[in-house]
Amino acid sequence: MEPNKRNDSNHSLPWNLATLYQSPRVFPVPDMDEGDIKGIFYEGLSYQGRATRIFAYYAIPESTLDAKVPGIVLVHGGGGTAFKEWVRMWVDRGYAAIAMDLEGHVATLKNSDGVWSGHDWSGPSRHGEFADFALPMEDQWMYHAVADVILAHSFLRSFDILDKDKIGVNGISWGGIVASLVAGVDNRLSFAIPVYGCGYLFEANNQYGESFAKMPPEYARKTKQLWDPSAYFDRISIPMLWVNWSHDPHFPLHLFSRSYQAAQRCVNQSSLSIHFGLRHSHKAGWKPQEIYVFADQITREGQALPQVLRQEVNETHVKVEFTSELPVMKAELCYSFDTSNWFEVEWFNKPAYIDSDFNHIHAILEDGTCAYFIQITDERGCLVSSPIQCVSF
Repeated sequence: MEPNKRNDSNHSLPWNLATLYQSPRVFPVPDMDEGDIKGIFYEGLSYQGRATRIFAYYAIPESTLDAKVPGIVLVHGGGGTAFKEWVRMWVDRGYAAIAMDLEGHVATLKNSDGVWSGHDWSGPSRHGEFADFALPMEDQWMYHAVADVILAHSFLRSFDILDKDKIGVNGISWGGIVASLVAGVDNRLSFAIPVYGCGYLFEANNQYGESFAKMPPEYARKTKQLWDPSAYFDRISIPMLWVNWSHDPHFPLHLFSRSYQAAQRCVNQSSLSIHFGLRHSHKAGWKPQEIYVFADQITREGQALPQVLRQEVNETHVKVEFTSELPVMKAELCYSFDTSNWFEVEWFNKPAYIDSDFNHIHAILEDGTCAYFIQITDERGCLVSSPIQCVSF
């Protein structure tokens, strides 16, 4: 199959993957180096007839002779940039890492308006939520953002020390949107970890859904097909870890859970991890230990996260079948009586019964429950969640 063809149809992807799969030209920025973390510009796609460059930080960990290392591509969210500390976190764990800036900035200091410094080689900036929908496709931000991430992956792959079968992508917020889309486009990836960001944005009762509602119908349809990650979930064949805050103000749990389920398909290692009290920020988004456990699980045969295999409900009895390499120490039923506004859901919780002999978890729904999920915690404190289920009695 040609690299730019959709798996489910004969029409082409927006991007020429044969081009993006080539390592881009790189322009070192030694003044931005800090020890083993290097600052660079790499060449992006042309924008309005001129060449573009993307600023990035990257680092390659030291390794013993002939030992290959895994890699990670890091995608920031709104207000973010190429975070040096994010690269450091992964390199210290033995991963080659690259973090790029997708909005034409250089990761120096913010100005008085809280904006990172710009440069003369930038592509398009992001304007709101798909507010550039009427522009030619090649001039829209999402077109370039996805391409820039794939090119960063191609750059990492150019190093002989990289194990090319063990490179993933991790994105936060808007970066989670981009990462979950890239997971269905770049078939060289071995795993993906979107945090907060997800698909089905056109259904959200917030700024994302409103942006689609304001578009003329033909533009809304085209934007869904081009830039909503859900349009690419049927192409995904790699394990994914979906991480979200239980009360995230931008990406509601029901759409996040649906994204996890749609992208999971037959990939057994994919997991969902919903955290109470997480908050929404870059620093909060790269904090959960499940992110790093999952990456090691895929790239180093590390001890895996617990896995939800099946969830079913019989009247008020919920049963979850799971597998876990480590003892499961805690299970909870999280439930709500009102999901009329997914951004204001009040979640209650109560202990669920763990049947360790059969790897089952049992819980009884309260009268009036309209949505629920099960939380499973192993002895490390690693948390996975069953999909959100809406019920009616």
